[in-house]
Amino acid sequence: MKNPFKYGETVSGEYFTDRKKEIRDITECIKASQNMFIYSYRRMGKTSLIKNVLSLFKDKITPIYIDLEKSPTINHFLKDYSASISQHFLGTKERLKEIASFFKRVIPSFELSEGRWKVSFDFSRTTAGIEKALDEVIEIPQKIAERYKRHVVVVFDEFQEIEQYNGKVFEKRLRASIQHQNDVCYIFIGSKTHIILNMFTNPERAFFRSAMVYPLDYIPDNELVEFIQGRFGSTGKAVSESSAKRIVQLSNRSPYHIQLLCFHIWLVSGKKIDETQIDKALDEVLSAQNELYYSWYDSLSLYQKAVLLALSQEREIFSQDVILTYGLKNPSTTQASVKALLRNNRIIKTKEGYDIFDPFFKLWLMKR
Repeated sequence: MKNPFKYGETVSGEYFTDRKKEIRDITECIKASQNMFIYSYRRMGKTSLIKNVLSLFKDKITPIYIDLEKSPTINHFLKDYSASISQHFLGTKERLKEIASFFKRVIPSFELSEGRWKVSFDFSRTTAGIEKALDEVIEIPQKIAERYKRHVVVVFDEFQEIEQYNGKVFEKRLRASIQHQNDVCYIFIGSKTHIILNMFTNPERAFFRSAMVYPLDYIPDNELVEFIQGRFGSTGKAVSESSAKRIVQLSNRSPYHIQLLCFHIWLVSGKKIDETQIDKALDEVLSAQNELYYSWYDSLSLYQKAVLLALSQEREIFSQDVILTYGLKNPSTTQASVKALLRNNRIIKTKEGYDIFDPFFKLWLMKR
């Protein structure tokens, strides 16, 4: 019997935890060509959400998706973005010639592989240079929309990574082009909240007020409990409401961590899931992640380790009691370590204070 949980990849269909409100909101923005900026911490299911929304439109739109975390330079961006655009024209050579017609300064290369024509781009050899090639490529979505009378949706995942591309200059050039693309809906997704929020809320940045700011919140507990019970139930395993709630709590409501823990619970459980099996699965997860968590911990300074250990037990680490209990120094020194931990995504800032980003890393620390 197949494990009903998946983790470490985008999920769809029965594996996707339904976000009814978010799906409705994003769908309406796409229909209205309203640009959106969707942000949240990592592992909240942003990519799965947007891909599930795009699938609802089927052949009514032309979706263009690129993960900027996989494109570390402008050259990579141009190649990956052009490839994402071109995938809608794959097939016959005649179809590929259609995409070639959009390029004036860059000439695509075509090759026949396993009976199908493929296209590739080499921007390092363009005589016009990278800068002019960039201007051409970022204008193509609007040209596609105009020529084929189709709605185009462009998704830039991990959008904050454009800060690597020649600083704020790239931002200005991209913004200057897309603000005139009335037939294209742009969806910007970000997870490094302290960077991405500044890009869209700072009046001095190019993308200030250029899109609807849409924070992706935690999925309500009752929906997560229903999802957990339903997935286990689909394979003939029963989990009580109280046990499902404990799984949600241990995972800190993170869809990724819920799927990870439930995957292992399913492996070790019988027809009825009890607390013992949850504990056993959790131990297996922490054991499997031990080397990774140790590498995270070992990379920190001594004082950052002290702050992290305090945060594994407390949410407010600037109180006098916490300072004395955990041997912390003055607030300015602690704040410097907090900023460093925020930058490398070991902790996050919440309404209640600071918290360790990975809930299982937090449990690992609590056992030290």
